[in-house]
Amino acid sequence: MSKISLSNLELSIPDDMVVIPKAKLDRLWENELAGRMWGIADVAKRLSVSDKWVRNEILYNPRFKLEIENLKLQGVVIKGPGTSPWRFQASKFGPWLDNHIQNFKWS
Repeated sequence: MSKISLSNLELSIPDDMVVIPKAKLDRLWENELAGRMWGIADVAKRLSVSDKWVRNEILYNPRFKLEIENLKLQGVVIKGPGTSPWRFQASKFGPWLDNHIQNFKWS
């Protein structure tokens, strides 16, 4: 902890802000995705790409086929039969995206 001795220092904190310990902030960020499910549109928004891009470059990309299949077996990625929507466990699929971001074809 750093200390600076200043007399007559006044600090104003706006009403829409709070001061919390850094450890608590870190826990909040870690839990941001807990208990959330994403659809393809959510994944696309997170990556700033189209739904079609997510399908072509991740879900149906042969490069990630085995990993996506393993994520399905783990329940992280859920795809029902036919036209059923894709669902993703955000707390686990988010880190997977982060770990593979350099492997995606961005053009």
